[in-house]
Amino acid sequence: MDKAKWKIRRIKRRLGPQGWIAIVLLLIGSGILWSGVFPLREETDRLRGELDAGFRKPAPVAAALPPDQLLAEELATFQKRFPTVHELSDQLGALFILAREKGLEVNKGEYALVEKAGGPVRRFEATLPVTGSYSQVRDLVLEILEKLPSTALADIALERGKVAEGQPAVNLRFVFFVRNPG
Repeated sequence: MDKAKWKIRRIKRRLGPQGWIAIVLLLIGSGILWSGVFPLREETDRLRGELDAGFRKPAPVAAALPPDQLLAEELATFQKRFPTVHELSDQLGALFILAREKGLEVNKGEYALVEKAGGPVRRFEATLPVTGSYSQVRDLVLEILEKLPSTALADIALERGKVAEGQPAVNLRFVFFVRNPG
């Protein structure tokens, strides 16, 4: 027993503090390796197997449409976003309601339906003379363009009358894009 104690003391002296620190770090490292890394390796191998199996399996192929048919479908979807000619009265009604809500005086307007030969979309032009302040007109235009997305502002004309009148007369020309109901 004394011989064993003597050998242990000798090893302690030869290792020194740096040797003991190295042994402790080696034990901690091996504990981390066995408790954390090796179990994760099994999981990694399993996931790699799933990934390889996914690459081996052919991906389902979607039927590719011919370009002209694909374009026709996209065009039909785009055209469905426009209101029909029958809904035009609702669009005009909304225009007048928004003008009144902004406190603008709406005078009698002019209307024209413009058709191009063979086109599925029609243009309905409405000239709307209004009287009000600049901010009222600006707010009206912004709200119309926001709430009626198939409408565009084609023209705006300001007429400054006499100084006594105070507010300018404004002619707003809107274009409503509508589709044929068929």
